[in-house]
Order: sequence, then C-alpha cells, then structure tokens
Amino acid sequence: MVKSEHLALLIYVIASTAGVLIIKKFFSTIDYKNDPEFIFHLFNVQLIFGILLYIIGFLTWLYVLSKMDLNIAYPVAITLSFITVLLASTLLLKENFTLNIGIGMVFCLIGVIIILR
Repeated sequence: MVKSEHLALLIYVIASTAGVLIIKKFFSTIDYKNDPEFIFHLFNVQLIFGILLYIIGFLTWLYVLSKMDLNIAYPVAITLSFITVLLASTLLLKENFTLNIGIGMVFCLIGVIIILR
C-alpha cells in the first residue's frame, strides 16, 4: 500500500515540474520590449495555470515535510524533480540533452538509491 506522504511526494514532483514547464514555455513566447504589454501578459490563463500548479506542488511539499524526515524527502524530491524536468524539457521544449546531463542523472539516481537503503 502506498503511504500518503509518498503519494504527496509524487504529486509535488509532477505539479511543480508541470508548473515550471508551463511557465518556461509561456515566457519563451512573449516579447519583453514593451513593458506595459509585458504586464498585460502576466494575466494570461496559461501563466496563471502554471503558477497554480506550482503552488499545488508547494502545498503538497509542506505536507511531505510534515510527514517525512527532511534528510530523506529533500534528496528524493530534488532528484525526481531534476530528472522529470530534464526529460520533460527535452521532450516538450526541445532543449538539448547531453551526455553530461545523462551521466549526472545516473549519479543522482544512484545517490537516491543509496539514501533509501
């Protein structure tokens, strides 16, 4: 059976990753040359949705912190977030995935496996 804090950790990773990807995609499509227009863009539905997802991630993170030891929760959450952001930004935003990034991901996963044992 899945513990509630593990499910919350997964929700944190998914919501914060999705939020930051939406925010990044939004800001890569607007032009910063016109300041009044920039302020108007801050009320865009896409940006607000990304921010809401990020807030949901933050709120679930607070729950995780109340239930798990920080020395376990933090490295697991950061590593899972790191990997999901790298993979999603490569697939969805067409950012570069290099050998160094792949090697770094493997080392991070090894570190989390060691921590969880």
